[in-house]
Amino acid sequence: MCGRFVQLPVVNFGQPGMADLAPGLAEIQSSFNLAPTQRASVILDRGEGRQVTRMAWGLLPFWAKAKGLQGSTINARIETVATKPAFRAAFKKRRCVVPMAGYYEWSVSTEDGKKDPWFIHASGPLLAAGLWEDTSPLLPDGNLGTFTIITGDSSGVSADIHDRMPVWLQAGQIDDWLAAGPDDAMAMLLASEPPAMEAYRVSRAVNSPKNNREDLLQVVA
Repeated sequence: MCGRFVQLPVVNFGQPGMADLAPGLAEIQSSFNLAPTQRASVILDRGEGRQVTRMAWGLLPFWAKAKGLQGSTINARIETVATKPAFRAAFKKRRCVVPMAGYYEWSVSTEDGKKDPWFIHASGPLLAAGLWEDTSPLLPDGNLGTFTIITGDSSGVSADIHDRMPVWLQAGQIDDWLAAGPDDAMAMLLASEPPAMEAYRVSRAVNSPKNNREDLLQVVA
């Protein structure tokens, strides 16, 4: 799964066709330990062109009766994203991209049995496939909606830490992902090739979502 991630302003993304998104990406609020229900920046298209906007993490479909559902909808498994009631409507027509500077996963320490967080990242920004829903009456007035991150089997360094990871997209796939029909969107997910990534252990301070500061990204020997 993906239960915490990092977002930082994206400057000079260096990919063609991103000029319209550049201002929004550059204004992403720095967050070094984003946790479920917190707001993060996502790329979507409401029918008026691509935009970067902030939404709460944990998808709330229109029929949701309790805000607590968010705890179980922060991730959508690729195996069931097209059929599970919480996600299937959004998968058909409300897809988004979640830019990340990296994300955290945990392993159990052989020394004391406690959980050690690892920061997994690439040389540049990561783009995770996601889904979004519009405003929900369960959230405070003025909310801009909710989102989830699609996950699949891990590979590379991530596989050594956890068996799931976000499904990654390339910058050139953003338009197709946002606009494709369900069958083509699923084909994109299944054909995803993750970028080369690295992982290193970080402070257990990451374990508490109350901690959100830059030094959380420092290497722990």
